[in-house]
Amino acid sequence: MTQAGTTSRPLIVALLGLFLGCGGGTGGTIASGTGGSSSTGGKSTATGGIVSSGGVTSSGGVASGGRTGSTTGGTAGTATGGTTGTATGGTAGRSTGGTTGTATGGTTGAATGGTAGRSTGGTTGTATGGTTGTATGGTTGTATGGTTGTATGGTTGTAGSSGGYPLGNPAVPSTGCGTALSTFKSGANTTYKMTSATLSREYIMYIPSSYDANKPYRLIFNFHCMGSSDTQCANNDGYYWLKAQDTGNTTIFVAPQGYTDSMPWRSDDKDHTFFDDMLKQFKSELCIDESRVFSIGFSFGGMETYSLSVDHQKDLRAAVGIAPANYNIYVPTKTHAPIAWMQTTGMSDTTCPWINGSSTTQGSKYIAIEHGTDNGCTVPSTIPTWTSGNHLCVDFTGCKEGYPTKICTFNGPHTDVSTESGTNWIPTEAWKFITQF
Repeated sequence: MTQAGTTSRPLIVALLGLFLGCGGGTGGTIASGTGGSSSTGGKSTATGGIVSSGGVTSSGGVASGGRTGSTTGGTAGTATGGTTGTATGGTAGRSTGGTTGTATGGTTGAATGGTAGRSTGGTTGTATGGTTGTATGGTTGTATGGTTGTATGGTTGTAGSSGGYPLGNPAVPSTGCGTALSTFKSGANTTYKMTSATLSREYIMYIPSSYDANKPYRLIFNFHCMGSSDTQCANNDGYYWLKAQDTGNTTIFVAPQGYTDSMPWRSDDKDHTFFDDMLKQFKSELCIDESRVFSIGFSFGGMETYSLSVDHQKDLRAAVGIAPANYNIYVPTKTHAPIAWMQTTGMSDTTCPWINGSSTTQGSKYIAIEHGTDNGCTVPSTIPTWTSGNHLCVDFTGCKEGYPTKICTFNGPHTDVSTESGTNWIPTEAWKFITQF
C-alpha cells in the first residue's frame, strides 16, 4: 500500500533563521524553510524518485534485495500466573486495582512481576492496587512478585512501566471510558488549544467517526519536524501515514504543535509538561487504552520522541524515532527503565547521522545501544547496518518480555520517505511495530 501524500506536500515559502539541531544548518526542503539536506528537524529530498516539496526531484532508487526484517515480539509475550496468569482489574486496569483492585490468576492466582515485566509494579515486580490494593486468586490468593511477593495498595494502582504488559494484553480502559464526547469531536482533524506550563499550546486530533465511548482506543502522539507544523503532520502527512493503515478505526491520533520558542521542540521541560497535560485530559475525557499509548516523530520530532522515551516509560508503551538524535534537544534525567523502541536512519544522513562525527555518545547508533541495553537485549558489538539492497531492520535478541527493540537502516539521506517497490516502507514498518502490542 502506497501512503497518500508522499508526493503532494505543499511548499511553504518562509525564511527560517539559523537553528541548532542534529548537525546544525538551516531548515529542510520539505515543510517550510530553505536549505538542503543539512537541515535539522526538516526533511531532505526523498529517495526513490519522489519529488520533495521544494520541487526538486530526488535521484536514484533503492536496489532490490537485502533484508526487510520482521517485527518480532518473541514467544515470551504471554503473561503467566498459574494456568492463565493474566493480571486484570479495575478502572485503570494496570496490574491490579482501579475500582476493584483485584488481580486474578490461574491455579495459584499469582500476579507475577520481575524480569519478564508481567503485571509489574516497579522494579521489584510488585503488583500494585487501587483503592483496596488487594490481589486475590487461586489457593493462597496472594499476588507475588519481586522479593517480598506482597500486593500493595495505594491510590493509583500503577504498574511500573507501561511496556511491561505482555503482547496482546487486554485493554486497560481510562477513566474517560463510558463518557460521551463533549470537548472533542469525532470524524475529522480538529484543532484544540490549551494552556500548559503558562504557555498557550495547540494540537490537532483525529478521533474515528465510529468512536465508541465504551471501547478503549490506541493513542499515538505524532511530533513534527523543524519547519513543519501540527497542520502538515495531520492534514498533509496523515500522521506519518499511519492513519491510512488504521483500517479498523482503532486509533486516536494527536499532532502537537511545537515552536513556542526558537526551536520546534524546547530546550526545557515544558514540552514534557505539555505531553503530560494532554495525556491527562485525554484519559479523563476519552476512552483510551492506557496500555497502548505511543509516540512517533521525524527528525526534531524524533528527537522529542527520544526525549520522552527516556523518562516517560510509565506512560508510553513504545516509541518510534524516524531519523532521531540524542543531542541538541532537552534530555531529562534518564530513568533507564525499559521501553519498546524502533528507529530508522539513512546511512547518508548528515543531519541526524548514525554517528555524529567522531563522537562516542552522539548519534542514532548510541540511541540504539542505550535502549537495547535498558531493555535487557543482547546488543551486538557491531550493529548490522545497511550496505546494499533494500532497507535492513535488525531486531535485537534476548530483550525483556514486552520490550522489542528494532533498528532499521537504509540507503538514503535525512528523510521519512524511503520508497521500495512504490511504497514508503518506513510507516509500514512503524505501523507493524506499534500494532504488535
